[in-house]
Amino acid sequence: MKRVFAFGCSFTHYAWPSYADYLGYEFDSFSNWAHPGLGNRAIAQRVAECNIKNNFTKDDIILVQWSSHMRNDWHSFQALKFDPNSFLHSWFKNTDIIGWKTQGSIFSIGNNLIYDDVWIDRFWDERSFFMYTMNDIAATQGLLNSTGCTWRMTSIGELDKCGTDFPYHPDYGESHKPGRLSMWEREPALKCYQTVFDNYKENWMSPIGLYTWDNPDDAYWFQGPDDKESWKETHPSHVHHYNYLNDIVRPSLGLEKENCNKQKNLYNQLSQFRKEHKDLIGFEQRILDELVDINTGYEGF
Repeated sequence: MKRVFAFGCSFTHYAWPSYADYLGYEFDSFSNWAHPGLGNRAIAQRVAECNIKNNFTKDDIILVQWSSHMRNDWHSFQALKFDPNSFLHSWFKNTDIIGWKTQGSIFSIGNNLIYDDVWIDRFWDERSFFMYTMNDIAATQGLLNSTGCTWRMTSIGELDKCGTDFPYHPDYGESHKPGRLSMWEREPALKCYQTVFDNYKENWMSPIGLYTWDNPDDAYWFQGPDDKESWKETHPSHVHHYNYLNDIVRPSLGLEKENCNKQKNLYNQLSQFRKEHKDLIGFEQRILDELVDINTGYEGF
């Protein structure tokens, strides 16, 4: 049986189907283990967990999308408990369940209540967090190679650029401003990790975030009833995901160029939903109501 497993953050599993969800229609079995906000520690750990539970084989395809070194993940079999009237309760409303606790960059708004100045001074060193990501990638590559599966990796941006190739947003912190040197230039000792790319060139696909931002005409613009003006969604749209699948993923895997009917129908449905819903909430609800075969749940521990 041909199985596909996908891992990553919101660039692989979000409010609408991703390139991985499209790809799943071509195979006997598909599981999307990606989850919004995940950092690279959680992604690597979830690949290992999934392998333990499913025993990857030579017949499987594994897609791993790495996120940002500026995220910190931890896991608990206990739900987070906050005062329901507190800001923390509303900010962590999506993590008040058992599982991986994550909320994007440690510098994101709201996270300063978790990662305060004392935590930053004691635990944060960008070079170290970058090293963690490189070690996570190297360990995952070794694991996947040992199973004999077909595997591919991508990322949001070029990992050595450390987010400086992302559209700038203050939540990312000053270090994400464009024009900053890559980690290879700032910390030459870490250049040893170039091997995670050089040794597996055929396994790496171009970054999905850069693909998205290089095609701005396909981006979503939303405007809800309380929005004074429309705003641009920086996550890939369904058009981005569909084109990334066809331009990048399927050629990398050696799949036929022609999309199957289920992929075409999904694309057309989403295009119709967008025509009818200019607000994010309405668009998301339409997907939940009508695309019942899309897995929007959380996989794993």
